[in-house]
Amino acid sequence: MLEIFKVPVEPLTPEAFAPFGSVIRTFDETRPEVRVGGLTENHYTVTADVSDPPPEKLSLSEGRLRAHFACHDDAGQSFYPTRHCPTVFLVAAPGPSLNPEDLRAFHSDGSLGVCLGLEVWHTMPICLEGTEVYHTARGDQDYQTHSVEVDFDDERGLVIDVDVEGFAGG
Repeated sequence: MLEIFKVPVEPLTPEAFAPFGSVIRTFDETRPEVRVGGLTENHYTVTADVSDPPPEKLSLSEGRLRAHFACHDDAGQSFYPTRHCPTVFLVAAPGPSLNPEDLRAFHSDGSLGVCLGLEVWHTMPICLEGTEVYHTARGDQDYQTHSVEVDFDDERGLVIDVDVEGFAGG
């Protein structure tokens, strides 16, 4: 059985998010910084619902639990909610490794996205209601060469949950 580590949720404001990047009101407002190569755009569908029965391995794009985190050294990455569903962004400051205690969770009502700085740890955004499609831009270099990954479920028997119930703004 996986242990659950809860991360408190705080409002997504430019000041609070500044150590990790920028808060964006439109996808094109700010582009991620590029160190090597260029940027590529994509769309990722994320749902608040969880498969029934639940998958054996924790999903990257279902429900509130997350275990897989990554950071990239070729470019930052942006995520913008195109359907404007309430969202939580889980991030941590750049560093050689990631511990659960390093994570911060930021709540958007769906009107704001984020543009992450270089090497900022992150996971797929968490959609809190329905299904969201996140427009994203990130480095176009080889993912494996320019990314570091942590899988808390496989490596530590741990999953990360965001404490939305304890969020005063939610």
